[in-house]
Amino acid sequence: RKADWGRDVEITVRVFEKGCAAEQLVDERKQTFSFASAGRQEWLLENLHTDDVDGDGFVSPGGPMNRGSDCDDLRETAFPGALELCNGLDDNCDGRMETGVVNKVWYLDHDRDGFGR
Repeated sequence: RKADWGRDVEITVRVFEKGCAAEQLVDERKQTFSFASAGRQEWLLENLHTDDVDGDGFVSPGGPMNRGSDCDDLRETAFPGALELCNGLDDNCDGRMETGVVNKVWYLDHDRDGFGR
């Protein structure tokens, strides 16, 4: 410790989704510790919002900042930017189902001649 240094230290803990861009910040906590007297300082981060139940790297909305972007944290195939599947669910978290999926009409080929009814 240098003579002109203070006895306080501020620690910041930040939680990000898939990278460290500002828009991916999900939660943040700051704590200042004073070391004016000798001793150990503890900081328990039990309520830090890091819920990612499906393990896809995207956090469900919630916590004090309410900034998670995972629209379905029980499906690892549902997250912002995911491929939209034809499954009746919102896979890419844009609030709509089947966006970008081209629907086609298919006909059953009972006699297997390559042509449907």
